[in-house]
Amino acid sequence: MRAVVWMSQPLADLVVRRVAAYEPICVRSAKEFLEAAKPVGTVAFLDAETLALVAEVSHVALTAYVIAVCSDQLAAAIGWLQPYPWVSSVVSAGMFEHPMIERHLDHVIRTGLSTDKPRLLDWLAGNVQGRRVRLTHASKRASRIDKMAEFFESHQVGSRTLQHLRDAAEELLTNAFYDAPVAAGVIPGPVSRAKDIALPEDNACDLAYGYYDEIAVVRVRDPFGALSRRRLVEVLERCARSDMSVDVDETMGGAGLGMWRIFSTATFVAASIVKNRQTEILVGIAKKAKAGTKPFAFHLYFRESKKRKFWQVFKDETTARPSIDHSVIIKRN
Repeated sequence: MRAVVWMSQPLADLVVRRVAAYEPICVRSAKEFLEAAKPVGTVAFLDAETLALVAEVSHVALTAYVIAVCSDQLAAAIGWLQPYPWVSSVVSAGMFEHPMIERHLDHVIRTGLSTDKPRLLDWLAGNVQGRRVRLTHASKRASRIDKMAEFFESHQVGSRTLQHLRDAAEELLTNAFYDAPVAAGVIPGPVSRAKDIALPEDNACDLAYGYYDEIAVVRVRDPFGALSRRRLVEVLERCARSDMSVDVDETMGGAGLGMWRIFSTATFVAASIVKNRQTEILVGIAKKAKAGTKPFAFHLYFRESKKRKFWQVFKDETTARPSIDHSVIIKRN
């Protein structure tokens, strides 16, 4: 693996120091960049100005994995995703001052350059302490989130971070049980949150949470793979508007504010989607909130799959409870 850095000083110096393990080279023109970025296994670091310059060379197919470095706010970084569809990773300049950046970039680069299906759970290998559970019923998510909160409290996670983790887990689990089956065409229309959704044991929703260094993490995986890049970018762009006057999207149960809150409160977000197979989202948040500008990073990995899961849906009228209006049970065909 090698790194090519094309951006203004002194940001280039900072990036080069942090990616020294990849033997980085700095370039000063589009011609130099295109020549240096050709080899397979190359990662390219670009800023706002050089992203625009590369985009002008529309006839060139990039083989390098691009990491865009943003010196502005999160909303500006979100604004790069639609005009630059070849950008899947954005890291704020402030992240390059963070103690975790070398480890984080190693995960990001290896995942981005790999031809295998991304496994974000691999990012939690090593010195991570945590829990992993499988949820088959949507109605069980609240009690599991409470247990997750107890775990984080026992490991000195700050109250503000703890609330962000609870919100992230609730949003991701709700998306997994209620929105994903609709988007995948498994269920014909929106489902009331008063109903319970049941998944088969071998395709349960997979929840993991824990911490390492000064970062607390929560990760959710569902078996549908229904989240598209277009949909995610659309939601984030709508919510990133400075006036925040977003229109509610009734087709997916809300305005997408939950996902925007995850991106805007997290230290990093990684999303790995294999179409029709699985959606996996990993969220990392600093254990203790600190004053000053918060660094951020997000990474979007979308892959196609030749295989597709087929599902069967039926109602179980016998499991009705006062607080839950029957169950919708999903099984593999």
